[in-house]
Amino acid sequence: MRARTLMVSICGAVLLASVAAAQLPEKFVISGKAAERLNDRISINGDTARKLAMACEEIAKQHNSQAVIVILDPYGQVVHQHRMDGIGYVSIIAAVNKAQTALRTRAPSVLLANRQARDSFTETHMLQYDLTVQEGGFPIIVDKQMIGAIGVGGIPGGDRTPTYDEQTCARDALIAVIGPQPPLIPEATAQAPAAPR
Repeated sequence: MRARTLMVSICGAVLLASVAAAQLPEKFVISGKAAERLNDRISINGDTARKLAMACEEIAKQHNSQAVIVILDPYGQVVHQHRMDGIGYVSIIAAVNKAQTALRTRAPSVLLANRQARDSFTETHMLQYDLTVQEGGFPIIVDKQMIGAIGVGGIPGGDRTPTYDEQTCARDALIAVIGPQPPLIPEATAQAPAAPR
């Protein structure tokens, strides 16, 4: 009897997940034969990923800057990566790490950056989980379903302003392509250690 109840519960959960996935707008996720081939109807599609990268590039150009943009599917695979001229290896890896952090934590990477500002041990602790403590990574959420993650890196320090950095570039690209997003989480500044008493 318990086994049957468990089986009915599992089947119900699978059915609900299928219905929820089927309700995602096809303009944002893979569909048709590609979705059937992978048994996947929740991953960001290539067109949406490309649009996000191009929106972020346009924002960077408006600020006479450059960036690298990485978009991952919900399984951590690269769907699209775009590097503007002048971006090097370290910035590319940083953008990938930011996207992976947002994907793995299901939250903007600035949360760990802020934690690092309060507790310098955070970076060392997060490294064991392959997480970064840099801002610029966001989960990509459509209709309460994570379809991927975006990471932005490579914006030179001299190009950053209170209204333009890697976090705002990613968020503004999400607004342009996906629609309204939650407000940005402000970046914390590093706190000096308390003086001994």
